[in-house]
Amino acid sequence: MEHAKAIAASPSSSSSPREALANPEAESQISAILFDTWQQVQEAMQSMLKMTSEIEQSSAEIKEEIEKCKESVEVRSKALEEAKEHLQKTAIAVLQIFNGPEVV
Repeated sequence: MEHAKAIAASPSSSSSPREALANPEAESQISAILFDTWQQVQEAMQSMLKMTSEIEQSSAEIKEEIEKCKESVEVRSKALEEAKEHLQKTAIAVLQIFNGPEVV
């Protein structure tokens, strides 16, 4: 970007683009600007690729944690259902003891 300021400040900046390209100094400055811009684009792309990789890794970890939680919920749900059935059977047995066999 410093090169762009240098071109704007140079006397050839008021010339036509064709005259500027004929000037070796202007051509060199334009090449330097293009090179700097290309490097900035490359750095930005590398940064974005790194961030994308980090996001994908975090996403995979989150999905793994969600699956673990689902499995845990299934195990707990099954255990609660078994405890509920056991409690119901026990309650029915107690009622039968107090009221006789006609309670079902």
